[in-house]
Order: sequence, then C-alpha cells, then structure tokens
Amino acid sequence: MKHAWSRPAMLAAVLVMGTAVSAHAEIAGEKLYKQQCAACHAVKPDAPMGMGPTLHGILGKEAGKVAGFPYSEEFKAGLAGKSWTPELLDKWLEQPQKVAKGTYMMYQQPDPEVRKAIIEYLKTIN
Repeated sequence: MKHAWSRPAMLAAVLVMGTAVSAHAEIAGEKLYKQQCAACHAVKPDAPMGMGPTLHGILGKEAGKVAGFPYSEEFKAGLAGKSWTPELLDKWLEQPQKVAKGTYMMYQQPDPEVRKAIIEYLKTIN
C-alpha cells in the first residue's frame, strides 16, 4: 500500500503549507518589530539615525559599528569585538543591562517567543 505522502499533490501541499507558516512567522516578527522597536530603530540602510542606529543587516555585523551613531561608552565596553549573532541579539533583547551594564537601551523583552520572532524578522532585512 502506498502512503499518501508519496503522491505529488500531497507533497506539494506540504511544501506550500511550510512556506505559508514561514511567511506567517515573518509577518508576525515584522509586526512585533514595528510595535516594539521601530520607534527607536529604522531598518532601511540609508535611514536617518533615531534614538538607536539602523538595524538593517545587523546580523553578522560587529556591534557598535554603524557609522555616525554615538554609542555609549558602556555599550562599546560591553560589546567590544563582538558581532551580532541570533544568540547575542537574544540576550541583548532579553536584558541589555546584563550584556552592557549602563547602556542607554532600556527595552527588555522577557518572552523568548517574541524575541525569536523579532530576530527572525531582522534576518530578512539584510
């Protein structure tokens, strides 16, 4: 007896569903970003500086290296030589003061699912 999964139509349906779930997660992350981050951080590469630097292409970049942004000495000391990985960004969003004591950023997000969604969105704006 053949399994239903061996039928091309079923396989196509599964692939489409996977894409829909991924797109939904991206939309959720973008919505959370707009609600919780956009007041201080732009995502366009040529956006003017806000209260925080642009986050365009943040993943993989060395922390504190957006040209023209006046990072605090505490930020520079706490993140010197580090690059933004999903793991570091997760710790940062959870509690910036633990990563760089005395930094200006006061936002804290205790919910790991919210942090994950925001980070997933930031991955798409490279």
